[in-house]
Amino acid sequence: MNTAPQHIPLSVGQQAMWVAWKRDPAQWTHIIPTPFLVQGRIDPDRLARAVRVVGRAWPHLRGRVAEHGGRPVLDWSGAPEIPVRESHTEEAREEAARRTWQSPFDLRTGPLARVDLLHCPDGTVLLLAVHHLVYDGASILLLLDALRRAYADLQPLPEAPTGPSAAYAERSGELADGPAGDGHRAYWREALDGGARDFRLPAGTERPQYTVVAQTLPADLAARLRERAAQLGISYTAVLLGGYFALLSRCTGSAEPLAFVPYHGRSDAALRDSVGYFVNTLPVRCRVGGSDSYAQLLPRAYRRLKEALSHGDLPLPAIMRAAGLTGPQAQASTHQTVFQLWDATTRDGVDVQRVRLTGPDTDAVLSLQPMESTAGFTLAAMVRKDSAGTHLLWKDPQGACGPTLVSAMVDDYVRILRDIADDPGTAVAATPVRATGAVRAAGDFGNGGQETDGQGDGGPGVDATGLDTATLAAVTAIWEEVLGFGPIRTEDSFFELGGHSLLADALVARVCEQFGTDLSLKTLFDSPRLGEFTAEVQRAAETAGAGAAAPEPQADPEPGPSDGWAALPHRMSLGVRRGDLVGGSAPVSVICKVFRFAGASVDPARLERAVALAVRVNPALRSGYRDDPAAGPQYREEPWTPTLDLVDLGDADWDGLCAAARRIADRELAEAGPAEAGPDGDGRRRHLRVVCVRRTEPGFAVVLRIDHAVCDGLSYTRFLEDVGAAYTAGEEAFLRTRDRPSLAAVAAAERRVLDSDHTRDLLDLWRKRLPTGVPPVLLGDDSPWPAGPVPAASVPFTVGGEAYRRHTEQARRHRVTSFVLAGAKVLHAMRPSVRNEELAFYCPFPGRYVPEAGEVMGNFVNLLPVLVDTPREGSLEATVQAVHEGVRWALIHQNVPSDRVTEALRGVGRPGADPAVPARALFLAGNPPEAFTLGGRTGEAGLPELDRALFDLSLWVTDTGRELRGLVVHRRDLISRPQVEEWLSALHEPVRPPTGH
Repeated sequence: MNTAPQHIPLSVGQQAMWVAWKRDPAQWTHIIPTPFLVQGRIDPDRLARAVRVVGRAWPHLRGRVAEHGGRPVLDWSGAPEIPVRESHTEEAREEAARRTWQSPFDLRTGPLARVDLLHCPDGTVLLLAVHHLVYDGASILLLLDALRRAYADLQPLPEAPTGPSAAYAERSGELADGPAGDGHRAYWREALDGGARDFRLPAGTERPQYTVVAQTLPADLAARLRERAAQLGISYTAVLLGGYFALLSRCTGSAEPLAFVPYHGRSDAALRDSVGYFVNTLPVRCRVGGSDSYAQLLPRAYRRLKEALSHGDLPLPAIMRAAGLTGPQAQASTHQTVFQLWDATTRDGVDVQRVRLTGPDTDAVLSLQPMESTAGFTLAAMVRKDSAGTHLLWKDPQGACGPTLVSAMVDDYVRILRDIADDPGTAVAATPVRATGAVRAAGDFGNGGQETDGQGDGGPGVDATGLDTATLAAVTAIWEEVLGFGPIRTEDSFFELGGHSLLADALVARVCEQFGTDLSLKTLFDSPRLGEFTAEVQRAAETAGAGAAAPEPQADPEPGPSDGWAALPHRMSLGVRRGDLVGGSAPVSVICKVFRFAGASVDPARLERAVALAVRVNPALRSGYRDDPAAGPQYREEPWTPTLDLVDLGDADWDGLCAAARRIADRELAEAGPAEAGPDGDGRRRHLRVVCVRRTEPGFAVVLRIDHAVCDGLSYTRFLEDVGAAYTAGEEAFLRTRDRPSLAAVAAAERRVLDSDHTRDLLDLWRKRLPTGVPPVLLGDDSPWPAGPVPAASVPFTVGGEAYRRHTEQARRHRVTSFVLAGAKVLHAMRPSVRNEELAFYCPFPGRYVPEAGEVMGNFVNLLPVLVDTPREGSLEATVQAVHEGVRWALIHQNVPSDRVTEALRGVGRPGADPAVPARALFLAGNPPEAFTLGGRTGEAGLPELDRALFDLSLWVTDTGRELRGLVVHRRDLISRPQVEEWLSALHEPVRPPTGH
């Protein structure tokens, strides 16, 4: 009988991961996937038996998190076996592996590992997926070695002792909270003074999309870098890390970039051969001087790394507490990038490029494919050393930087490494870097060195006088008990007072127990100030009919925070002032599209319910808006359940149905009245209309119109995703995964960023970029823009087949996006028709300056000028590079609102004119493919005819992966359709390969 303990305590790092999982059980952030391409044959039954042997040797891989003695433990008593699944799919192996490993683990039930054998058209993949809670990078080689041996003979492996892991967990707690960690805390307090300071990764212009860029470092370059490391008396790792610091400094403008670096954490020799979670990710900040050479920077990076590693036993949560960097805002500013260096050659007999699984009648060789885990960072740069060389893998899972920028950063990083190898005496600033960024003054990034406004990290402030005094007193007492001191004021933030994720878990549990509520951890993270949090407790208790008494009702309250009105984000505030949302006289701008579902059927009741749920989680669609004389632009959420307009066409044919849907969309555009026209029960224009057009036979269309004032392109796409998810999911499951920050939370976070030194530095760079303002682009004549609506015509286009293949190949060779190449071709073709010498166009950027805005619906789009710096007589190839450089410059410097750029440029350049606001301009945008999926069927998107011009010419381009599709909208009085078609014919033109290709 086995009497060995079947549970061990969680370490401090594991406890933090457990709390993070409880905040979002659907997350896949902490899953470590190791996919292998299989050459040969694997016996699925033998594989399952071998995995069973491995699961017996390290039983915690089969475990779950449970409570024992009032603390969380890893428990494997009665645990099931590690599942082994075999499946066949039509997906490409990369997509199949990604979809499979991103399936979340349930930490409450376990097991915490799984194995999948995926048979795909382009090969077979063996995928090992293990939760980070029980696994780290060093564990991978141990597990592979064990699996190899178990597969060969199916003999039991010795069960790993639990004592060292339990001792590690206890020691982590002593270091985190006791005097044993005092020396480490003192170091980290000084090393991280000021947090991330002026460091912030640039954001991409594309719609956020899962981004992975892989590259292998040339063998000769890797060898020369090792020689340079030896000459400088530093490690190869330090050379690679120093190059990364140089890149971060160049592309962000930061003089002290901050990157996290994993430390193995196995300082106890007893842990060297243990599978588990022992790694500790350490924040390393390194100064990059303006006149530094690489020979100066690299030893400095080496010293910073050695110092950090010598204090690496202090758990990361304790490091962040020691530095005063707790809470969601601090994490958003510090946890931006991790530099993962993994030497996969350290275990004898294990070659990750040739792992051999051999048994009777079965022989297979496994070759490791890219590992895509990021451990919760915005950008992860992994450098893996194995028998096949040095591999670079850059991972941006949320698309925060985007494929264009990440690809540029990879290229820039290799260029930096080449300069280091060629001559370490080269100045860091001398390396030509495409992804250049703003040079900012040192200071607190979070609020630009300003005092906070009492609005909190995640939401609007709450007026303490509106709180029930008994509830406030009880919640305050719990805060003081958990934090260990008092008194605490209503405006104090839990995280600014030293609270962290583990204490947050305890605090929320105490509040739920006392008030009989079911608050989530997210409530505290979204409302971190005592007053805000108490208001949430009060609301939850009232809903549950327990504990807290509601404030006495007041008749006709004065407008203000107590009656629900709250501040709006910057871009939407401009819309309110302009009359786009209330009180305007001009027609509102709308986004209206038709989605055609050929051969499919629809359930109107389900669709109406799905739209209502999507509106419920996107309050911008159901809010009232006002411009308060004292408080400025505000919004207030209001109850509204939208209805679906159903048009039944009976026996109509498919073409007739599509034509009817298009006419409805055209009317929505033509009848877009002022913001308070079109009564809908209460006299206010509704910001959304959904029309379903169906017939007796299968096949239907959906017309979806949303006012642009409350919805930009990203929000429109996200709303489609919400409706599609709600159409198939239950209400509870849908709402559980869509708890988003409020518009007020975005507004509060924006104020801290937009009033910072960083924004002021960006404005200075815009002034230098456009010293004479934004040049107008005069097509046809030089007359001023006409008064009133300007009639327009639309010209759709498609580039497919061989022409599309050539276009994408040209884009690849020139290392530009398909949109940039298409825009450059059209601009070059129309250049002879431009009357003035200068060339520029306006391009939409996301305008989501803060993480809180990432998932929120609203109009955040930031329309910025892109300068095309090439002479009129320049070649097409020169125009391609000029557009590429112009878009990239704007991309790097996009995080400043267009109205502030306009204001900064006023009064420069031409006398008697306002060069910041050209009367005549072009508009170019690259749109992602629009997908609206209902019940597993995806509708084909179509644009209605646009009959009003906002620019002389507007060009939208979408690369669907099969063809280029787009639309040109042009002024009827200036430009003819044949002229537009001539310019569009340039999309078929060849572009010479770049020099040296």
